[in-house]
Amino acid sequence: MAYSSSFTKSILVVIFIADKIRQGQYEFLSTTMISEILNIPKPTLVKILQSLMQSGIIETKEGKQGGIRLLKQPAEITILDILESVERGRHLFNTSFDILARGKRPDNAQRSVAAILENAEEEMKQALAIKTIEEILIEMGK
Repeated sequence: MAYSSSFTKSILVVIFIADKIRQGQYEFLSTTMISEILNIPKPTLVKILQSLMQSGIIETKEGKQGGIRLLKQPAEITILDILESVERGRHLFNTSFDILARGKRPDNAQRSVAAILENAEEEMKQALAIKTIEEILIEMGK
C-alpha cells in the first residue's frame, strides 16, 4: 500500500488557502475556485476538505460569503499533520509478505525488510513533522 495522491494534493490545497488569505485576497475560498485553479476534480477536493476539516486544519462556512479557510495558523500546521489527516494511519510500505518459503532465513529476511521500511517511514515522518506551511509560504516568496 502507498500513500494516495490526495496527500500531495492536500498539501497544495492548504498552501493555496493559506497564501490567498495571507495576501488578504479572501476571507473564505470557494471549493470551485480551489478545484479550478489547482486542477483537482471536485469530488477529490471534497474528500480532501472533509479529511482536513475532521482534523481541525480547516473550517467551512456555508452561504454566499462562505467557503474554506484555515482553522490553524500556517506556523501550526506541519506536513505531517496533513499526512495524518489524509492517510489516517495508512502505511507507505506494505510489509505483509505472503511468501510460501518458511524457516529461519526467509523469516529473518522478512523481518529485516519490514524493519528497514518501517524505519524509513518513521524517518520521513520526523522530517515532515518539522516542516510547516508557514515555512513553505516564506520559501515561496524568495
